[in-house]
Amino acid sequence: MAIYNSFKKISTRAVIDGEVTSEKFQDSAIEASKLAPDTVATVDIVNGAVTSGKLTNSLDISGKTMVYRSIVDGDFASSTIPGSKMASSAIVDNLGYTPVNKVGDTMTGQIIYDNANYIASSGATTSGLRFSADNIEIRSGGSQKLVFDSSGRPLESDRPAWVASGRGGWRYANSYGGPGSWRELDNMGYNYSTNGGITTSNNSRVTVPVAGYYYVYLQSYWYNNNNNSNGYTHWNISRNSGVGTSTTGRVPHTIFSHGVRNNYTPGIMCGIVVYANAGQYFSPQPYFGGNQGRHHGNHTQWCGYLIG
Repeated sequence: MAIYNSFKKISTRAVIDGEVTSEKFQDSAIEASKLAPDTVATVDIVNGAVTSGKLTNSLDISGKTMVYRSIVDGDFASSTIPGSKMASSAIVDNLGYTPVNKVGDTMTGQIIYDNANYIASSGATTSGLRFSADNIEIRSGGSQKLVFDSSGRPLESDRPAWVASGRGGWRYANSYGGPGSWRELDNMGYNYSTNGGITTSNNSRVTVPVAGYYYVYLQSYWYNNNNNSNGYTHWNISRNSGVGTSTTGRVPHTIFSHGVRNNYTPGIMCGIVVYANAGQYFSPQPYFGGNQGRHHGNHTQWCGYLIG
């Protein structure tokens, strides 16, 4: 081991990079009083060389200028800074307003949305409540389902509904198997206009897409061939080919031309409110009674819609 009688000053040029490491110094061997001012600069310290365990519990930084970077996401753990650790009104004074707690809060004033945004759930961002000008819209999958316009009128784009008009001339009882029984008007050649998932089959049957109460209406023009009191007709609307659709199940529901000695009987019409399950169908179902009678296709209307 070399022994020196005198100590010479060691400059940074005399120390090879990496030769002097922390484990070569005893604890407290280097004190602040043994270092000239500004001897150790930030650039002289390797990143991570000075850890919290190498610093005393109390650091005197009085008279020092501290330089901070901007706070970014992840600097604070969840719930690290509760309200109790902030000065009174600290958030309000710095933001200019009181934030609303997203897990539940009470607020005053208006929340204003632009026309492109919804009040929606995170899993269905194109379904929910939307404000467009003076309209209030309920949307599903980006499509408008219900809107209240600026006058407060409700408008539904997908409400199940249909309207149909018959075609052609006279229809006689023998066209449906003769008098004396209920007949489904399946050869009227209806022209349909439908909405909201309504489907048609057998020309007269209208199948509904959702369960609910429906208003259904049928009207036509009746002619009594024999001009006597025997040429009457019952007029009915069936559900799944059933006859008794009134609330009491009464059959017949209506009767026209009974005891009337006229060829023409005006006002042949029938309207009902009836519940149907999804997939059930409605169809016109008259009864030809007594002597031969007939009704006119071009004067027949067949329509209905979902009430709710």
